[in-house]
Amino acid sequence: MAISLAVMPPAEDYDPPTPRADSVPVPGPLDILARAMRGRWRPALAAGAVLATVLGTAGYLAGVELFASQAILRVFPQESNILYATGDDSVLKTFDSFVKAETSYVASHPVMARAVDTLLRERPDMATGMRVSDLTGSVEIRRNDSLIVLTTRSREAAFAADKLEAVVAAYLSLVQEAEAARSAVRLSELLARETELAGRVSSLTRAQLDIGGEFGIGAIAKAHGEKIAQIDQLAGRLSEIEATIEALSADQGGASADTADAEIMRATLLDRTMADIGFERAKLLSQLASLRASYDGRSNLRFVQAEKELIDRIGVIEAALADRREQIRVLGQTGALTDASATGAPTSLADITMVRDRIAEQLETARAEARDLNRRRIDLERVEREIEEDGKLLAETRRALEVIRLESGRALPGYAVLMSPPSEPATPADDSRKLLAAGGLAGGLALGLLGALGLGLRDRRLRFSETLAPVAHRVPVVDVSAAGDTDLNAADRLRNALQLHPLRTPRLVGRAPVIAVTRADHGPTTALARALAESHARGHLRTLFVEADIGGRPDLAAPAGWSDLLAGRPVDPVPVEGQADLWELRAGTLEGARDRTATAAMVRTAIDRLAQSFDVIILSSGSLSDRLATRFMLSASDVGVLCTRPHNDRATVLAQIETLDTLPRNGSITILREALPGDPGLRGRTDPQDTKLPGKGITSSWLGIGRLGASA
Repeated sequence: MAISLAVMPPAEDYDPPTPRADSVPVPGPLDILARAMRGRWRPALAAGAVLATVLGTAGYLAGVELFASQAILRVFPQESNILYATGDDSVLKTFDSFVKAETSYVASHPVMARAVDTLLRERPDMATGMRVSDLTGSVEIRRNDSLIVLTTRSREAAFAADKLEAVVAAYLSLVQEAEAARSAVRLSELLARETELAGRVSSLTRAQLDIGGEFGIGAIAKAHGEKIAQIDQLAGRLSEIEATIEALSADQGGASADTADAEIMRATLLDRTMADIGFERAKLLSQLASLRASYDGRSNLRFVQAEKELIDRIGVIEAALADRREQIRVLGQTGALTDASATGAPTSLADITMVRDRIAEQLETARAEARDLNRRRIDLERVEREIEEDGKLLAETRRALEVIRLESGRALPGYAVLMSPPSEPATPADDSRKLLAAGGLAGGLALGLLGALGLGLRDRRLRFSETLAPVAHRVPVVDVSAAGDTDLNAADRLRNALQLHPLRTPRLVGRAPVIAVTRADHGPTTALARALAESHARGHLRTLFVEADIGGRPDLAAPAGWSDLLAGRPVDPVPVEGQADLWELRAGTLEGARDRTATAAMVRTAIDRLAQSFDVIILSSGSLSDRLATRFMLSASDVGVLCTRPHNDRATVLAQIETLDTLPRNGSITILREALPGDPGLRGRTDPQDTKLPGKGITSSWLGIGRLGASA
């Protein structure tokens, strides 16, 4: 029979509670990025390489070779010996503005529209679907002093030159058409005006012939003057005869009409003298009218002197005529003008009246003829003035026509010529294929890395053990292993870590330490708890493995186990075949107690019944997320063991830290199984061969049970 001796641990074996950390170091941005990319570099680079290959190939295929062509137009001034200047104080601002206007006109919509029509007609293979805005955007037009430089690019070298040729040809043709239209408009207006003026002059000439007939304006003026003199003479004679008739009518005694021969001769001489004076007066009046007609609208000293001389002579003659009329009137009053014969026969009043009527008729005829002559003279003067005015306008119009014909194309300040025609480029000016391919390679690699970084930053999994560093002062991570739950080395390292775990409360003498194994995610903990129990058994500790996960369905055919012990029925642990120092207690029938019906008192009572017979008790308590009784087992245990994996949800694990830290008497520890490559915990792992306990003697651990190798 084996004898077990319970001893009190020495004072130095008791460790005070671990002090809580006041502050947890916060990782920097670079640390966060490095942690997010840990373990993802190779997939990220592989994905980046694939994306870079795809995008680089697509960029190379999407890129094009662009050929550049250039044409230069130069604007020359119309005036010679003018040097172009660009300063603000230049006197050639008009020419400068003209060059700017021509530069804008080259890029205008009419020029580009005609160029597009030309390209659609000559190059339908390249210009199909081209719009005016497309051509305008593809041709760069800039001004350099008096030069207009046109530059364009195209995928085809010949088409680049064709575009510039079409634009230059359209510009030059439109400029020529505009100049021709401008000259044609001016010429047509002037020609119409010339025709109109020539027709008016011809019409006025015909009117002049119709009015004057065979007489000119001078002859008509002279005839008018003579007719005026005749009218004056007839008027004088008529007045004298009327005076004679009045005298005869007043003489009631019928005075004798006999006159002496001397008085008759005197009257005859006076009559002849008046006729001569009247003729002379008519001549002078005609000369005066001719002089005034010759100097119409003009005046000089010679004209004034000649006019004054004629007026004075006419005044003298008119005074003489007045004197002669007075003498004849006196003779008439005395009866000297009666038609008496030599025999002295008396002249009757009826004869004198007949003479008066004849003279009056002659006077009316003369006046009508004078009015007609005056009208014709006035009309001729008007016609001559109009002919003169229209002749001047016609001469000016013809001079303007000659100027337009001679200065055609020189109406603007300058003119443009093609100085450098567009040429077909031999080499491409820009190859976007290489640039796009390089951009695709860089972009693909960047997309791969950024995608991996984004996934890492958005990942909510635990992934690495250092994620639990902020809570390590409460539940430390004591073991990180890439192996699974059943790995022997990992189980031995966990056993050693448990033995080195510090105490928070004094150990109870004669009572086996209880270790509750749980996990953060869903699933059983049987494999891990069994491996840990086997490891303690290999350390020569009487170990009891308890399958405390009672969340399954009841099975009455199953052997009695933990659920039956919770129900208060006596249950004996069963030794494990082939494994010394190891007993196990199955879950049982689950008839009396289950996960939802178990209480904290039931769990503590069951553990107390087992703690006196073994050195270590390992409880497989199931998942904290699935089982309600797991917390009761943690509260009744000395140490809790939380098993985590990289795929566990980080928030779920961190939410369980408070429970694991407070429920077990000595706190809990965390282990990471199936760790990812690159986990920092793998680099600090100790060789398991150095941590195994000796086969005999008393173990120095927090377990509190020494085992004396003696037998009865």
